[in-house]
Amino acid sequence: MSKAGDSETAQGLNVAALQTTRVKSSEVVSRVRQRSINDLLQPREARIQPLDGFEEVYSDIVHYIAYATHRIWAEKAVGLIYSHYDDAVVIHTPYGTQTSVEEVVASTIQMMQAFPDRESRIGNVAWTGNDQDGFYTSHLGTSRMTNLGPSNYGPATGRRVRIRHIADCMIRQNMIYREWLVRDNGALVRQLGLDPVAVAQRLAGAAERSGIQPVAAGQPDRTTGQKHPEPLRPALTAQSSMEDRLRHMFHEVWNLRRFDRLKDWYAADAYIQTAPGRDLRGVPGICWSIIAMLAALPDAVMHFDHFCDTHETDGYIAAVRWKLVGTHLGDGQFGPPSGKPVIILGMSHFRFEGGKIAQEWTVWDEISVLMQIHSHNSA
Repeated sequence: MSKAGDSETAQGLNVAALQTTRVKSSEVVSRVRQRSINDLLQPREARIQPLDGFEEVYSDIVHYIAYATHRIWAEKAVGLIYSHYDDAVVIHTPYGTQTSVEEVVASTIQMMQAFPDRESRIGNVAWTGNDQDGFYTSHLGTSRMTNLGPSNYGPATGRRVRIRHIADCMIRQNMIYREWLVRDNGALVRQLGLDPVAVAQRLAGAAERSGIQPVAAGQPDRTTGQKHPEPLRPALTAQSSMEDRLRHMFHEVWNLRRFDRLKDWYAADAYIQTAPGRDLRGVPGICWSIIAMLAALPDAVMHFDHFCDTHETDGYIAAVRWKLVGTHLGDGQFGPPSGKPVIILGMSHFRFEGGKIAQEWTVWDEISVLMQIHSHNSA
């Protein structure tokens, strides 16, 4: 994360941020909120956005994400992956990186075996780009499904589950060529009636026996007490973009530990859905969740990796991809301190009303974190 200067909390956010947010063609493309799912998931006869090289059934980039996902998962058209993913696609997950389309096909079929009735609904799609330079999309989805087949978590349990996921995709001419995918597998394991620690220990052991190395966390670049962490520069102004504002918010709250500034960003009655499967209300709720994470990873550093946005039916939506790098040195939600390095790949979507965050959806993978902690290979 770049270090750039004194930040003025959320000054001017309630008016200026919305006025200076860039207006783009997302004003006219498909919107997914407050819209019939049957209406959204239909082929289109006419384009409302240039999509050179895309299949004719797609009218715009949001429709591409929603309808392609539906065709592959609900209609079981798994072979469409070959025409929607590049041969050498790179997919980043909390467990490592996949580098071929065949891995995408195999993992899709394995998921379908475990959850054959999987139904995925799109909640938000934020995006940027165009058909010439390529698109970047971030889509939030909710999967409802029943565990009717074996999975890497064990035999079928017959239990019905509901989990959230966020996928960030880079797309050109109908092909996804890079993706970041995070599921709330902690919520999934808990709803299956399983113990997350026991599952993580077993998966970590299996990975070690297969020669798979744990995710490399590296060392947090936080100071060791000899120098105070610095605010971001330049400072926020009334002309600052929403990307800059959220970058400041992440830095101030997570890296400067200014939890008191959450009230400048969040509505008093904000609704937060976060991992593992937690629903929180208001500033006290989001403050508690951040403190709980930092209590377990006291030297953690937050990195703000990517931003995109959109205007939706019920308000402005921004999407942030981030990672938190730290060391498991504290008691808390991950158990007794292990001293293990940890990296958390996370994604958040924010919906704004009146210039403040009214709703947040955050996804990170608890099972991946526990695997890093319980792996014998990590230092």
